[in-house]
Amino acid sequence: MSERLKKVFSTPPAGITRLVAYVMAGDPDAETSLRRLKGLADAGVDVLELGIPFSDPMADGPVIQAAGDRALKGGMRVEKALELVRDFRRDCETPLLIMSYLNPLLHYGWEAFVQDAARAGVDGLILPDLPWREGQVLRARAKERVGNGLAFVPILAQTSETEDIMALKAEEARFSAEGSFVYVLAKNGITGGEAAIPLPVRNFIKGLRESLALPRCVGFGIQHPEQVRRLARIAEGVIVGSALVERFAHIDTAGLKQKEILTAEREIYAWLVGLKS
Repeated sequence: MSERLKKVFSTPPAGITRLVAYVMAGDPDAETSLRRLKGLADAGVDVLELGIPFSDPMADGPVIQAAGDRALKGGMRVEKALELVRDFRRDCETPLLIMSYLNPLLHYGWEAFVQDAARAGVDGLILPDLPWREGQVLRARAKERVGNGLAFVPILAQTSETEDIMALKAEEARFSAEGSFVYVLAKNGITGGEAAIPLPVRNFIKGLRESLALPRCVGFGIQHPEQVRRLARIAEGVIVGSALVERFAHIDTAGLKQKEILTAEREIYAWLVGLKS
């Protein structure tokens, strides 16, 4: 099991909630994304998501699509992303999840990927284009290779069917062993923008507590303290992706000197961690 990930949700958060942060591997380059992963970990982010770029990112909005394009042009691929993880693990114990579309992982070889990911220090996987019920065979093949060494993080939205929730409930014992959580979408559609967290969304998140004995982390459009405060009352964590990627992209294109970039990165870490204070 992922003891790192399990510990995050079995101990009280440092702040009003737990914070999950997304970084695109290789944006703008491998060295910078590694530095930012370490900086986020040192700043107090609870869980990291490392995105693997893909040429047809169906769930991503323009900010993360652009980050993926930059990473692909720079030569980032699955094997290089795993090398990033290995380098990260030399210094950091913050839980790290791979977020990827299925195609690059199948191209790498599913069994080879799950083995290499677990050995590199990946704690779990988020696969946005693999519906949970349809992914049963791949999860079983992964379990044959790495046991509970990789947590699989399901995604739920207001459009999810009752059967989807019941399928998760049937696997609660496995989730507990893996230390996993549920990724809950604050809004339907693609990543980015801003989620208003209206009453129907809040009621959906609250309802999941009654249906599932699993931690819930809410993402898609999270970027303001008031959103985080509202969600902290009804969920176990929040996920910040596009807003963080956009801030990093801004300093990468601002013509700053290296010292100025490092200062700007520290300001971004402070803004992000400040969301949960």
